[in-house]
Amino acid sequence: MLRLTVILLVLITIGMALWFSGVFEPDPSAQLKRGAHAFREQQYDDAKRELLPVLESPSHADDAALLLAEIAITEGDFSAAIQYYDRVPDNQSRDCYQARTRSGEYYLFQLKQLSLALDQFERAYQFFPEDALILERLSFIYGLSTQTWKAVPIRIKLLQQKELNPVVLYLLSMSDRSLENPQLFADYEQAAPHDPLVQLMLARLDVDEQEYVAAQQRLLKLIQTQPALSQAQVLLGQTLLKLQAPNAFQKWQSELPAPVREHPEIWNVEGQWYQQQGDQQAAIRCFVQTLKRDATNPTACYQLGQLLKQTGDPKAAEQLLEYSQTLQTYEGLVKVVYGDKELPAAEKTVQLARELGLVWEAYGWSRAALLLDPYLSWAKQTRDELQGELKELPLVRTDPRLNPIRDLSLPESSKTTPDMAAQNSGKKAAKTDSQIAFADVTTDAGIDFQYFNGHPWPETQHKMYEFTGGGVGVFDLNGDGWPDLYLTQGTRWPVDERATEFLDQIYLNQGDGTFRDVTKQTGIQENGFSQGVTIGDLNQDGFDDVYIGNIGQNRLYLNNGDGTFSEVEEARGSADAWTTSCLMADLNGDAAPEIYAVNYLSGADVFDRVCQNADGSSRSCMPLNFPAAQDQLYLNSKDDSLKNVTANSGIEVPAGKGLGIIAADFTGNGYPSLFIANDAVANFFFVNQGTEKLHFTEQALLSGLALNAQGRTEACMGIAAGDADADGLLDLFITNYYRETNTLYRQIGPDEFVDATQSANLAESSLYLLGFGTQFLDADLDGLQDLVVVNGHVEDLRKMETPWQMRPQFLKNQGQGRFEELKADELGAFFQKPRLGRGMARLDWNRDGREEVAVSSLDQPLVLLENQTKDTGNRLVVRLTGTESNRDAIGTTVRLKASGQTLMRQLTAGDGYQASNQRSLVFGLGPDQQVSELEVSWPSGLKQRFTGIAANQELHLIEGQAEPFRIRSYE
Repeated sequence: MLRLTVILLVLITIGMALWFSGVFEPDPSAQLKRGAHAFREQQYDDAKRELLPVLESPSHADDAALLLAEIAITEGDFSAAIQYYDRVPDNQSRDCYQARTRSGEYYLFQLKQLSLALDQFERAYQFFPEDALILERLSFIYGLSTQTWKAVPIRIKLLQQKELNPVVLYLLSMSDRSLENPQLFADYEQAAPHDPLVQLMLARLDVDEQEYVAAQQRLLKLIQTQPALSQAQVLLGQTLLKLQAPNAFQKWQSELPAPVREHPEIWNVEGQWYQQQGDQQAAIRCFVQTLKRDATNPTACYQLGQLLKQTGDPKAAEQLLEYSQTLQTYEGLVKVVYGDKELPAAEKTVQLARELGLVWEAYGWSRAALLLDPYLSWAKQTRDELQGELKELPLVRTDPRLNPIRDLSLPESSKTTPDMAAQNSGKKAAKTDSQIAFADVTTDAGIDFQYFNGHPWPETQHKMYEFTGGGVGVFDLNGDGWPDLYLTQGTRWPVDERATEFLDQIYLNQGDGTFRDVTKQTGIQENGFSQGVTIGDLNQDGFDDVYIGNIGQNRLYLNNGDGTFSEVEEARGSADAWTTSCLMADLNGDAAPEIYAVNYLSGADVFDRVCQNADGSSRSCMPLNFPAAQDQLYLNSKDDSLKNVTANSGIEVPAGKGLGIIAADFTGNGYPSLFIANDAVANFFFVNQGTEKLHFTEQALLSGLALNAQGRTEACMGIAAGDADADGLLDLFITNYYRETNTLYRQIGPDEFVDATQSANLAESSLYLLGFGTQFLDADLDGLQDLVVVNGHVEDLRKMETPWQMRPQFLKNQGQGRFEELKADELGAFFQKPRLGRGMARLDWNRDGREEVAVSSLDQPLVLLENQTKDTGNRLVVRLTGTESNRDAIGTTVRLKASGQTLMRQLTAGDGYQASNQRSLVFGLGPDQQVSELEVSWPSGLKQRFTGIAANQELHLIEGQAEPFRIRSYE
């Protein structure tokens, strides 16, 4: 018994000793040290054995969790690592920083879980708002998931970091146009297809691809679970706006959560909606709310300017419109600075940023310039000046003191007029059984011509002059009434003035379905690097003269009346010029045509410079890399002399990079105005003042022609002028760059236009094409003008999955201002074959009253089409000769009445991209066999009316003559 008692006492004593020595209650600190040591020795099982118990220690759990997470990462178990990181609470400790950032990194780059990664970095941002890593990751995720508005304050903070990242600055400056890293989308979609941010990315791609129904379905499902995801609400509103779904839009509007309304684009979408409904007052207030939140929103700024102009506040309108145009100029310069690192452009970028109130970006671009040249005095001075201002500025792009609407007082009331572009107005399509078809008859017609752009195709040296191609002019060489062809030709580069290997070619229409090359017989030996061509009776002797726009000196050839021409050497102009398109038209009402030369780019290296991609490979430069070339205007003095009046005519406007031109009388005052399609900068609209001394005022912004409906500049090339919606007013259709839709500007009043592209169903068909030549024509003679467009890229980017050669298009006018692209296999072989289409002119070469086109391309021979549409409507063809007005009758408007419908056609000049059309007007009459009235408004002011005219004939109307002359009848 005594022995047992002794044993018990010994055991108790040992237990007490062990208790106080810590054997039964492990020391977390010691365990943590042992676990860390085992981790360093790569003894991971031992490390986990020591560390797992420490997770229950209030004072050491975070350190243990971090070590266990590192072990899990080493073992490739990222899910386990994140679970350990999640045990670390949010606070200002370094443990929290490490847990949130490391967890966010693994979600982002290993597990590719965007929403979970964003959650980690947003939590970290609450406690570490100045940390560069956190800011960079938030900028990346917001950008990748298209939440660019949320990225703005983050990117502004990054501008203040010691090391400037120019990519962040570029993304901030380009705002919503900088859709980052689309190639990563597939990876994130594959890893987490149901991630809300992945669905948001895909919805943005749906919208960009104009897959609006798919976008709507995706977004409705997303918003069910994420109603506060503001960018999803924005995209849904934009989608419903495009779908023109009023009930769905109003439902979306009523269910918007209050916090989402802080997003500026919500207000912008609502503004566009009210604008479509004709509620100008509501639209104005919505656009104002947009600009209060984001003064750089181009659509709101531009549309608010247009609305204020319409509601009687021209001063405020002009300020906003100028701001929107300056904003577009700024974005263009940003591309040049970022892409090509041009210091002169950087200085201008900083100047414009300050002018626009983009103080943060002015500071950033001055720092970026110093990365290129650390000794730039202007950049140092700007950086130092602005550094002191930044402390007082909020984290928004625009300094609130310089917001363009800061001092804007809203009108108390405004007239309510429906959006003219959205109305179903105009003539309906006549019901016909016509199957529109065209045949390539070039070979049978005896025409053999291929444009040469300086190098054998498809060789390229990535020079700017290689992409423009050649023009097509239609004229009557010998006065026999049959349309002949003038085809401009390039030459080897550099140009040798003595070379005659490549010459412009002239084809005489023999009236029997064939043409004959008569170039030598005409005496024209045009060996320059030719671009566009215009035709007109310059000396008013009754014979068509020819003016050629060249790279280098332009050429003017007067028709001698015997089939030969004589050059007017005094009209050659500058040897340094680059004229793309040109026109002859009487602009001052004296009956003598002037000459207008549209010039493109300038600069000492414009013909030699080659730009580079990020990987060092060569590419063509952008037009933004070069200064604009000033257009030239020559006044016809009636004594066979031309006087350059450019400086005093009002056309000296900076930054014009013109490619196409139209002259037309848009107001009916007898004086043609000029529309210039500019490349990547705002278009020009020179409104003729109708004064004794020829003078124009540039009014593209106020007229709605400078930018598109989104307030964006586009790379504009071709122009077609016609009455797209049969409302009796002349409209303009413009072809644009790849991933920019073509644009239909619908005229709603004198010199007032709206972008009607969406409502005309012309956006989707052009998004993935790059358009050049385009013309209106009525192929089936139903009275509605259809559209023909030729396409083709300016550079071979097939390695980037961008098409190079592209199919032409035929867009059938369905009536009420809407178009539908017809299938290529129904139209004929020409529309089925991709090409690099460039200049295109309209004509009726076989004089059957059905219009055709002739097309010049870079990669294929010229094509002459024959309109072989069966079962067309009846027609009336009108030729015009002025007496008091100019002989060419440019600007003459003819209105035809039949069966209660009125059709309008106008004889215009310029004819778009490097083209000159046949000078005749074709009216499709459908089933009507009689014209009740024909009204002719001559530029001189004379109006003539003719009644009871039979269909299916060609008439010649001479100004002042009491009766028309019938030239030809059609069966």
